[in-house]
Amino acid sequence: MPIRRLSVRGVRNLAPLDIHPHSRVNFIYGDNGSGKSSLLESIALLSSGKSFRSTQIKQLIHHDADRLELECELDGTTGADAQTQDLYSLRLRNGDVLFRLDGSVLTSQAQVATRLPVQVIEPNTFRLLVGSPEDRRQFLDWGVFHVEPGFIEEWRIFRKVLKQRNSVLKQKEVSWLDVWDGGFIEASEKIHQYRLAYLKVFVPQFESTLAALDAEIKVRLHYYPGWEKDSQLKDILTRQQDRDLQLGYTQSGPHRAELRIRVDKLPAADVLSRGQQKTVVAALKLTQGILYKQSCGNAPIYLVDDLASELDSRHRLALCQVLEDLKCQVFITSIEKQQLMDSWTPSEFKVFHVEHGKIEEESLP
Repeated sequence: MPIRRLSVRGVRNLAPLDIHPHSRVNFIYGDNGSGKSSLLESIALLSSGKSFRSTQIKQLIHHDADRLELECELDGTTGADAQTQDLYSLRLRNGDVLFRLDGSVLTSQAQVATRLPVQVIEPNTFRLLVGSPEDRRQFLDWGVFHVEPGFIEEWRIFRKVLKQRNSVLKQKEVSWLDVWDGGFIEASEKIHQYRLAYLKVFVPQFESTLAALDAEIKVRLHYYPGWEKDSQLKDILTRQQDRDLQLGYTQSGPHRAELRIRVDKLPAADVLSRGQQKTVVAALKLTQGILYKQSCGNAPIYLVDDLASELDSRHRLALCQVLEDLKCQVFITSIEKQQLMDSWTPSEFKVFHVEHGKIEEESLP
C-alpha cells in the first residue's frame, strides 16, 4: 500500500508537514541538516517502531515538544473494492505509544508493520554485514514475518517458552527442565522450518539481484540455525545443561540463529570495500521486496537515504533500475537535485525540497 498522504508533527527539526507523495518515486533534496533524513526516519518509525539513526526514540521528539505524531493515508489494493486506510501513531516522551487504524486502536507494532512494510537503504546500511548476529537475524525474520502469516504467533510462543526455560535455569530447578525442554524443542523446530522455507527462495533470488547490481561481487549466504549443524537440538540441550545452569540462560536455539554472509570462507565484511558492502546489503533488501511482492502482490515502500553515499554512478543506476522494475513507492534523498535526476529519470515522480525543516513540493515543467 503506497502512502497517499503523510502528516508529521514533533519530529526532530521538521516543521509540521502534510504532503501528498507520489505513489511511485519521490525525490527529496536539500542541504545537510535540512531534515531530509528525518522525513524518511518518520516513515520508518511509523512502520517498525525503530529509527535507523538512533536507538533512543525520545531523541526523535523535537526539544520543545512532549510528543510526536505520525499519520499516513494508505492507498488500498487495486480493484473495485479498494479503499484507503488511515494509520496513526502517537508517541509521548515518557514512552507511551498509541496506534490507530481508521480510528480503531491497534494493540501492537506488528499490526502496523503488516500494513506498512518498509525497507531502508541508508549510509550505515553496511552494518548489516559488520554488525551483530542479531542484526542479520532480525533482517531474516522481517522477510519471514511478512510472507508467512503464521510466523509471528509461533515466534511469540517460542519467546514465551524461552523465557520460562531461562527462568528455570536461573532458579536451578533441574527437575523442571524436562518439562520445558519438550515445548522449547517443538517451538524451535517450527521457527527453524519457517526460516528454511524462506531461505530456499531467498538465496537464488538474492544471487540474481546481486548480479544485476554488480556481477563481479561473489557472495554466498549460509544459515546457522542456532545450534550445531547435523546435530539434534535435544542432544545439544542435554550436553549443555550444566553450562546453561551455570550461566542462567539457554545457549542454543533459534534466538541464536544467524545469516552468515561470506566471500569464499571469509566474512564478507572483511573482504569487501565499503561500496561493495553497501551493494550487497542493497541486494539483500531489494530481494526481500521482490519476494514480498511475489507473495503479497504489492511491493514494500523503499526509503533510500543519501543515494550517492559510497555508490558510484554505475551502481546508483543499477540500484534505481531494480527499484523501477519493482514498481514500488520510493522516497529517495540527496543533497543535489541534479544528482538525483542524473541517477534516475522515472516516468512518474514528484520532487520535494527541504530547507530548515520545511518541505515543499516543486512544480514539474
